[in-house]
Amino acid sequence: MEVLVNTYRGDLVDLVTTGSIAVVDSKGNLLYSVGDPYEIAYARSSAKLMQAVVPVLYGAVDEYKINDKEIAQICASHSGEKIHVDTVRDILNKIHLNEDYLQCGEHYPFKEDVANLMKEKGEEPLAVHNNCSGKHAGMLATVKYLNEDLDTYYKANHPHQRRIIEMIGKLCDYNPDDIGIGLDGCGVPVHALPLNKFAYGMARMVEPSSLDEKYREPVTRVVNAVMNNPVYASGSDRIDFKVMNKYPNKVVVKSGANGYFGGAIPDKGIGFAIKTHDGLSPMRNVVLIELLHQLGVIPSEDLAYFDDEHNIRVYNHKKELVGESKAIFKLKKHYSKSSYFI
Repeated sequence: MEVLVNTYRGDLVDLVTTGSIAVVDSKGNLLYSVGDPYEIAYARSSAKLMQAVVPVLYGAVDEYKINDKEIAQICASHSGEKIHVDTVRDILNKIHLNEDYLQCGEHYPFKEDVANLMKEKGEEPLAVHNNCSGKHAGMLATVKYLNEDLDTYYKANHPHQRRIIEMIGKLCDYNPDDIGIGLDGCGVPVHALPLNKFAYGMARMVEPSSLDEKYREPVTRVVNAVMNNPVYASGSDRIDFKVMNKYPNKVVVKSGANGYFGGAIPDKGIGFAIKTHDGLSPMRNVVLIELLHQLGVIPSEDLAYFDDEHNIRVYNHKKELVGESKAIFKLKKHYSKSSYFI
């Protein structure tokens, strides 16, 4: 296993974060890697953009007049801010379903001040506060449009879940029957496949010329919706928003639980997948910023803007600085004939 991040206490390495990275172009060529680019891992919420292609492709988005902000919300692991809750409710209103149809479970908003205010008021969380509620609303939109059973949309044997598996397989050029299936935090199937294949799928979402024609417009709509409305796809305090807001239309990123991150660079037609083995979001974020720096998206002069994510300070209970976490990896170059190299 390769170390991606060292956490220092004083001058000594106190903790290490291992993991793997794959960077792939839209032809499927492995450009760069760290660790094992063929490692099989659950993409978790990083797969939400691919899942959101389904309601666009099958016509539910147009039938119910779901706009780009709402498409971004369908792709989101949102923070539970008012704009997120309101937008999920807007989608449900458009498809004429109430919140009881959401089968994602309830949790307090990710955004701490929103959650604290709810607790102070004695308010219990609702399904719409769940970070995956937009995704579930998108699933319900497609299932209703196709006149399928609404009560079981989240189950692995439902036709809609099979459509999602087929879509991921198509975009990533990976046999759908080989995609590993587990159960995600919100109760729907979660998908495992090699990092290089997921990175390939992300590359094809921003440069879809190798896809069958019927997929090209839907994937472009999804990517553009997220890049143009990043706060809806994440939250005002989230790394996804911070990166996409800083570099409009230059990069699309989507975080996933347990150390996963997927993304793509549209003008280069490349995609990437990150998996950190400790599963800690702060360490995953350190890796993301360093990767985007090494790929030329984040110039050196902008690293200070991402200082809180790129170099995480460690403090003791007396608020004394005792250490920091730093990325130590260097990308390994692979495919020499590609037009894109740093």
